[in-house]
Amino acid sequence: MSKLKVCFLSLSSYPLLTRRENLRYVGGAEVEQAILARELIAHGYVVSFVTYNHGGRPIEYIDGITIIKTYGRDKADKMSVLQKYKLILSALKKADADIYFHESGATGVLPLFCGINRKKYVHRIASDAIVISKPLSGSYSFSQKIADVLEIRRANSVIAQSNFQKTILKERFKVESVVIKNGLVIPKDDCKKHDPPIVLWVGSISTLKQPHLFVELAKSLPHVNFEMIGGKGDPQLYEEIEAVSKKMPNLKFYGFIPFHKIDEYFRKASIFVNTSRIEGFPNTFIQAWAHRVPVVSLTVDPDGIIQSEKLGFRSGTFKQLISDVITLLNDEKLRKTIGENARKYVEREHDIKKTVKMYIKVFNQLLI
Repeated sequence: MSKLKVCFLSLSSYPLLTRRENLRYVGGAEVEQAILARELIAHGYVVSFVTYNHGGRPIEYIDGITIIKTYGRDKADKMSVLQKYKLILSALKKADADIYFHESGATGVLPLFCGINRKKYVHRIASDAIVISKPLSGSYSFSQKIADVLEIRRANSVIAQSNFQKTILKERFKVESVVIKNGLVIPKDDCKKHDPPIVLWVGSISTLKQPHLFVELAKSLPHVNFEMIGGKGDPQLYEEIEAVSKKMPNLKFYGFIPFHKIDEYFRKASIFVNTSRIEGFPNTFIQAWAHRVPVVSLTVDPDGIIQSEKLGFRSGTFKQLISDVITLLNDEKLRKTIGENARKYVEREHDIKKTVKMYIKVFNQLLI
């Protein structure tokens, strides 16, 4: 029996797959797909990715993954939709997969490609914003909304990150979905926390993530150590954050850190703060919990697990967020208790060696 072939349409995954540190961008969807892809290879699957073209050969082979390139990320704004679609469709054809997988970027391509070529595709919801039709930035155009609806309704299987997403998909789109939580390669349990404690923030520097609130938090607690990591989601905002951090002795701003080097920052942190307006299921939460780090989240709490599993605090207001951070800073025993809960939760719910089996079940059902 020939090996099953899965192709990920994930244009922005090239830096993550190749560990090219000069390409300073990565997102949560790309992280999830790269982790899943490598585990699928371990289970005997043939895996390919369709990505942006950053030079070199049109097809590369990295860690058993075939990377099929399309067009340059820096040229995208100068190309027509038709030109981009043509190159993506050609790459998907070259992959010749049994199943295609999509989570973000190039929305609307797979319904067309798989419809014409009679292929199966799986769509994974990247953010709550998709299911509630709320723009991540700027306005939510009619064409984008239509593309999102098509992507969901034409998919042969839809994967939700949370029960909240599953419920909204059923109510708004009349679509049944399977909840599969984000998978992580569980790191060694060797956390050695910095003394005094470090409060950490990791995310894209963009208006959606509201990084300025973390800066304000650091200003309100001048005797506490804060560390901030993030790439240029919004170049102007990035420059503003970088400039103000240089004037704050208690705030270290590292800018972009490659995913394969990020664990060391979570390992030494004592508190992780999230200030986003909206997310799906943040990988940064899982990374923090895997390293026994309590999460203090302004708004985001997928399915209420921060509270129900005792993994930190969902503050609700900025004033309460400051209070919750202070509570944890002043109570080492509480930090350790939450950290213990967090590590056990991640091992139970987010181990990629467990979640991959759920994907394999979905794939097998599609090919019956």
